[in-house]
Amino acid sequence: MKTKNKLQAIAKHWAIEPDALQSISAAFREFQSGLSLFSQKPLDRTYMATIRDGVAVIPIQGVITAHADIFTMLMGGTPLDLLARDIQTAMDDDSVHAILLDVDSPGGVANGPSEVAAIINRAAQKKPVWAYVGRNCCSAAYWLASAANRIVAHKTAMLGSIGVVTTLSVQEEPDSDGYKQIEIVSSNAKNKRPDPRTSDGLNTIRAELDSIETQFIQDVAQYRNKTTDIVATDFGAGGVLIGDAAVKVGMADELGEYESTLCELINQTNQGVEQMDKQPQAITPEQIATYRAEGAAAERARILALEDVAIAGHEDLLAKAKADPDMTAEKLALEIVKAEKAKGSDYLAGIKKAEQDMPTVAPSATVNTVPQGATPEERAEYEWANKSEIRKEFAGDKDAFVAYFVAQENGQIKIQTKGE
Repeated sequence: MKTKNKLQAIAKHWAIEPDALQSISAAFREFQSGLSLFSQKPLDRTYMATIRDGVAVIPIQGVITAHADIFTMLMGGTPLDLLARDIQTAMDDDSVHAILLDVDSPGGVANGPSEVAAIINRAAQKKPVWAYVGRNCCSAAYWLASAANRIVAHKTAMLGSIGVVTTLSVQEEPDSDGYKQIEIVSSNAKNKRPDPRTSDGLNTIRAELDSIETQFIQDVAQYRNKTTDIVATDFGAGGVLIGDAAVKVGMADELGEYESTLCELINQTNQGVEQMDKQPQAITPEQIATYRAEGAAAERARILALEDVAIAGHEDLLAKAKADPDMTAEKLALEIVKAEKAKGSDYLAGIKKAEQDMPTVAPSATVNTVPQGATPEERAEYEWANKSEIRKEFAGDKDAFVAYFVAQENGQIKIQTKGE
């Protein structure tokens, strides 16, 4: 997958008007592998992404490089750093509801795709991320595409080339100037420049490639929900599979075309957004903290109000009211009134029953008239003997009535009548 950019031999610096250079870059920005029937406008603050009906289309095209330079922009390559930035921008943009990776790439660098694939996979857990392959999705490009939720391939598209390769140049003869370069490596760094012409050097180089390939296969197996053995044997074994063959082994999910794939993603996304609009919005941690504080304050106020209306003798009702979040001070007051009425009714019923059970007290003597100059005690005896209602009123307690009568006669008790 490691590719040398031969265009670097052309020029390092350019003498060109900035506007002209910008126009050239914009022309490559509009390139896409799929055949779109409708225009797509550029997505703000992105390198190559466009947007249509809430779906951001991010191309993965040409040779994949680690970082952007003037040649990748002019030749339509995909720098991993800008690709990662475009994906993050699309994720942060509320107008973007889904992402379509438009893939047409033979691959590129081996170091970097694993990291960006992880970014794509995390994005796919928050918003739908699909990959469409119109022509090529090979090596590093497939590494990236495998991290999407879904891969749709054209029937003629090529997918796979899972593996790692490198090229080394070894000088056998003097160059055109008659010089021959000889590298001498320090004693403890024999693997710094392994010689592919020796078995040890070849094994060292292959071990590096195998290590990267192992990570490549593990990532694809994870993203495509397959075992590493299936990926290593059925996913082309370093070769490519075309269209339907790729779908059958699980390298892609279905066959399709760019426009139909994009429209399907747009329709699914719009339906999902409409359903989300009908659902209650998610509560933020800040809102939760606010609601908790308001709820605690309201509960404190409720408890204080309950304690204000409570009266002695009804502690059980107060305890139950505090434990019941629906109990208000007004409801507790009504419960207390009911309890007091019940208590009063029971008291009156007890008195009535006591009166009924009370034996009739016969007068100890019949006194027809009160003697002239009788004492208060004697008059009380007369009242007690001749008036049964008094005996009932004082429940047969003659001493209590005499004491009451004498106190009244002595002016110690005053009975007020209405209007006084």
